[in-house]
Amino acid sequence: MSDSSIILQRPDTADANQAIGKSTTRYTVSQVIRYFATDLPRSSNYPRHARTYVLYCLKEGFGIDRLSFNRYTADLPPNRVSPIRKFLLFYQIIGQPVVILDPISTKIPPAANELILRFIREAQNLRGDRSKETYTKALNAFFLYVNNQQQSGESIQNRSASLSGLTVGDFVQHLKDNQYSAFTINLYLSAVKQLATWCIRRRDDLTLREDQLNALRDIADVRGLSIERTFYKDSLEAGEREQLLGAVETSRDRAVLALLGLEGLRTVEVTRLKLGDLDFDRQQLHVLGKGKSTKKPIKFFAACRELLQTYLKETARWPISHGQRSEYVFDDLKTHQIRYIVDKQLKKHGMKRAGMSAHSLRHTVGQLLLEAGISLEHVQQHLRHETMETTQFYTKKKTRKTYFQQMPD
Repeated sequence: MSDSSIILQRPDTADANQAIGKSTTRYTVSQVIRYFATDLPRSSNYPRHARTYVLYCLKEGFGIDRLSFNRYTADLPPNRVSPIRKFLLFYQIIGQPVVILDPISTKIPPAANELILRFIREAQNLRGDRSKETYTKALNAFFLYVNNQQQSGESIQNRSASLSGLTVGDFVQHLKDNQYSAFTINLYLSAVKQLATWCIRRRDDLTLREDQLNALRDIADVRGLSIERTFYKDSLEAGEREQLLGAVETSRDRAVLALLGLEGLRTVEVTRLKLGDLDFDRQQLHVLGKGKSTKKPIKFFAACRELLQTYLKETARWPISHGQRSEYVFDDLKTHQIRYIVDKQLKKHGMKRAGMSAHSLRHTVGQLLLEAGISLEHVQQHLRHETMETTQFYTKKKTRKTYFQQMPD
């Protein structure tokens, strides 16, 4: 494992045109995006959205022009359209050069490649393609760092860089030195930690020695970056939540909204929910949390049970048989579709305001539970927060909300 390294491959472009543009000047995709990013803040997401648009044009054989812009952005939200509009203007200013795909990298040692692919394939918490791509990118970045350290060979430490606590700690420092955001650093670290945990569980298959296992265990002690949380998602009042759930067109959408707005599930947790996770007898809901490999039981509220039961009856899956327990509650439902369902209902009832999104329904649950007098510890357990500090943000928001009403004159 100490020799494993990998470099991120370009996207699958087997059917793509090899070049687009008008002038004789030629740039690769990475080059033109790098020029575009020169005067942008390092933390800007504009280059990422622009790259996706350029790759789309190459794949479809379209020019980088107004027609392809209109087609590509037709269903995108405004915050995705703005970066691409800015890039299109930049592209026109520099003379619409020919853009070609990045050359294929050949430095892809098969050992690490297979290690990552197998981990991604077996990771139960990575159901969606987006999650798998994110983790693959994070692990590619780590193994590329390991490879560069081994190649430099300036010291014994560099030559022995591997999947260990020491190397992962150095990797985190490397990301900090290159001004990666705290969010990205913690995401990359989480991916490496989960890979290490998976390797420990597969110790026999991977024929790991005791010293390698100890090195893997040390990774759990590597600390991420603290992120100051000063932004609160908006949340609904009790009457607003009741109104939102009261006039939904389909039983499926009503069930989805109930899991978000009554139980406080995250969108990805809704997509992972299986019929076997619905325990109507014990009134428990077993949830596979974000980045987790084990499920946690939470209270399955009566109002939510009723809406889920109605949905299951309409889809001919009630009562739930033993053979159905492994089926997903919502087959082929993606997180972006859930966000669309929520936004549609929020707009319909005039509740779509700044800071209000699908995740706001989770905040709504926490907020209303506290306002109903439920203890902070029980709210933490229900929302499955790792630390009490996360749950306390709801208390702070409640305090800020009631400050003027409750302070004596």
